Amino acid sequence: MKQLTSIERLHVVLNYINSHKYCSFESIQEELFKRDFYPTDRTLQRDLKTIRDTCYIDVKYCRRNHGYYIDENSLKDLTDWLKIFQVFHTANSINQSFLSDPSNLDFIDFDQTILFQTENVFETILNAIIDRKRISFHYNRFWDEEMEEINLSPYLLKQYLNRWYIVGLNQHQEFRSYGIERISNLERSIESFNRTIKNPKYIFTDLIGLYSEKEKENIILSYDSFQGQYVKTQPLHSSQTILIDTEEEIRIQIAVKPNYELEEQILKQGDRVVVITPIWLREKILTRLKASIDNYQSKKTN
Repeated sequence: MKQLTSIERLHVVLNYINSHKYCSFESIQEELFKRDFYPTDRTLQRDLKTIRDTCYIDVKYCRRNHGYYIDENSLKDLTDWLKIFQVFHTANSINQSFLSDPSNLDFIDFDQTILFQTENVFETILNAIIDRKRISFHYNRFWDEEMEEINLSPYLLKQYLNRWYIVGLNQHQEFRSYGIERISNLERSIESFNRTIKNPKYIFTDLIGLYSEKEKENIILSYDSFQGQYVKTQPLHSSQTILIDTEEEIRIQIAVKPNYELEEQILKQGDRVVVITPIWLREKILTRLKASIDNYQSKKTN
């Protein structure tokens, strides 16, 4: 319980500094008091050190403005840690509700996504990443009936659309991702490896999804006003900026490497979105929409 309290407190501190640029030490303490945390000066100083040393988020003090702020270069790590802290907060809330009365779970309806038995695989892979140990496994690709043997230097566990992927350097010296629910016969090697990429998360900074061979481009999308409200509150990508916001149209721009996952995100919005630029992507989406119509016309109902 003490550890959970510390995590909740770190979440409050980080979130407050992020939303109150140049906040004072005293104002951070006051916010903690409001949330029923009662830290001493020493405890808060230790929390700030933990955020810097463990979370790698550079919280600085500006003498000119007499307050704390988060360095711009730490914004990617900040986003990731706020998500992690939110997971802890939500899990703790559910846990407390369950402990007080198990029937309280009747008031929570989880996503109906099928859960795969990946707990042991996840833990083994995570520990191998931390310890810098190579792993090997059999991998079943969706389009290939034969199992592929993979030897991997694991760098990162990445989540995308409720699935977990292991990302690393395989025996062909290719940096690839593998869905962990399709992994079998996982073994951890005693062989160590040296990381050639300092922070693999940044490989995915300009991506929606997992992989692209294209260069980064500015993508402009036009949404109707209804769907645009969802895109405003749940951005398609961290680079998203709003170009037009009227009662008729919400137009956004994102800077990403185009790939299949981007196309899927556009197509699932149906008639509520139009690609403005680049032209080649607009034409590709149009071609796929026409193929969908042809598919419907060729397969008639019984």
